[in-house]
Amino acid sequence: MALVPSIVALLGQFRRPKDPKKLGRFAEDLSAWYFRLKGYEILARNWRTRSGEIDLVVKKGTNIVFVEVKARRTKTRGRPEEALTPQKKRRLYRLAEAYLAAQPTEAETFRFDLVAVDFSEKLPQLKHYQGVIEDEGS
Repeated sequence: MALVPSIVALLGQFRRPKDPKKLGRFAEDLSAWYFRLKGYEILARNWRTRSGEIDLVVKKGTNIVFVEVKARRTKTRGRPEEALTPQKKRRLYRLAEAYLAAQPTEAETFRFDLVAVDFSEKLPQLKHYQGVIEDEGS
């Protein structure tokens, strides 16, 4: 698979970005590769409305997954997982509703996942949490 060599090359030259936007973009790139390797199709990246943005929308079979990517360069501000607050969950839920209204789909199920990327070690550590939002952002 062509993705594996590109990931290895990217990580082989890894230098932790200092700019938060570049760090976030790199975390989103890693997350997209992760989902592709798991057999998901990338439907959208950085899908935006005036209310906000969905980092990734992916699909596998009849399941659509709305993905929030959180990254941390150091541990001083906590783990990336801790950045997904109840307010951000509600916003993501509303954004997913807007996405589905704008992009009709025949998907049977929907899920909200979190990908946490920790850049505090020598190489980035990626953790995938499935089903982080239950109902209307709770």
